[in-house]
Amino acid sequence: MTIKWNWGTGLIIAYSSFVVFMLGMVYLCTQQHFDLVTEDYYEQELKFQQVIDGKNNEQLLDNQTIVRMELGVVTVTLPMEKTDGEGKVVFYKPDNANFDKTLALNGTNRVTIPVSELKSGLYKVKATWKSEGKPYYNEQSLFIP
Repeated sequence: MTIKWNWGTGLIIAYSSFVVFMLGMVYLCTQQHFDLVTEDYYEQELKFQQVIDGKNNEQLLDNQTIVRMELGVVTVTLPMEKTDGEGKVVFYKPDNANFDKTLALNGTNRVTIPVSELKSGLYKVKATWKSEGKPYYNEQSLFIP
């Protein structure tokens, strides 16, 4: 049996190829896993003004927050000697919420975490604290090899 090649046959082959391609893409898209940035994002949106104020307050300081990875340890150092006791440092992993880590400041200006407790990949290090009643916020990126 021979197929007579004309524009109709080419059109059917092109259309069929497109349909198979689209079905493949739909299948691949349904297999992707997406984590929400936060489960309570409506509440977080209402608190966003506090984040803006914290960023502005942190920029007015003489020193900045330092995130450093040395000798298998990640250290986050705040630009002030002590905090009001309220504060935390969140290691947020955008691609998988199961690997997020939260560390309390407990009145100090420094937290450390072993690199072995963090999975490799990109983290956003988010530090929030209060000092003398003022809120502060800093966010930096950190890549763990």
